[in-house]
Amino acid sequence: MVAGGGAFGKEHLTTLAAMGGVALAVAETRADELARLAAMFALADRDADGFALLERFAPDGVIVATPAAAHAPLAARALERGIPVLVEKPVAPDAATMRGLCDLAASSRAFLQPGHILRFSAGHRQLLDVLRQGEIGELAGFSSRRHRDASHAARYRDIDPVLMTMIHDIDLALWFGGGTVVSARASRQPPGTARSLTQAWLESSTGVAWNLATAWLHPGSVCPPDRVEIVGAAGSAELHAGSHIDIFGRSHRRVAIDAADDPLRAELDCFLAGIRAGTCLAPVSPQDALDGLVAAEMVLAALQAP
Repeated sequence: MVAGGGAFGKEHLTTLAAMGGVALAVAETRADELARLAAMFALADRDADGFALLERFAPDGVIVATPAAAHAPLAARALERGIPVLVEKPVAPDAATMRGLCDLAASSRAFLQPGHILRFSAGHRQLLDVLRQGEIGELAGFSSRRHRDASHAARYRDIDPVLMTMIHDIDLALWFGGGTVVSARASRQPPGTARSLTQAWLESSTGVAWNLATAWLHPGSVCPPDRVEIVGAAGSAELHAGSHIDIFGRSHRRVAIDAADDPLRAELDCFLAGIRAGTCLAPVSPQDALDGLVAAEMVLAALQAP
């Protein structure tokens, strides 16, 4: 069952339909959009009410791709019913709610897989391999740049850019460096609007310094590619999303990223495999999502500081 028929829900449905072997049901509150989805996909069931559909369809797994505020209640109901659930980011609107979901997941016979898709990206996994293999030494710094077009400010009015976009880089920094965040500073220009540049400087309990930048400013749909840089005691490596990784150690080398990389397909393959195995197989846990939300809330608080 896929809850939410917006852009993210359609991406999940399209990928699942292409994978095959899965009976699909969709919950979507907009009647016109629900009818459109029924025409696009061979649905076994559909309903405007996600909770009613959950009870009637009794799915083997649930994907929650609704607006962010609706994530936690439906995820909680699935876990209470013993149904594995994959929840788009942010999994919960705040850390307190996420703690409740962590407790539910721990006591459920099912599992919660956070939708932190970049952990399934071949390029980001290759960058992590560079670090783990010791080529640039122990991690000292993590920085990222993630630009999106200005229409994001209108399309996602109910969620801050920190929770919508920067949360990806918060999760990556936690994944690469371990530990938790102990301090945060942040700036937004212009202040008081989502159509802005948000920058955050954080330090983790492992001593890694983070420099994260997210902009929802570009007037057109074409934006600069995402970039992630890791700096170690013996060099650095920089990922140019969708293209390559430059590694600067004792010498320079460039590694191409597979052009056929499909992190959503990999994420859904992992979720379905987990359902069949009866246990979560993902490289991300509810605790990881909670640690990310704690860090995000520290950034949001820093943005409000005088």
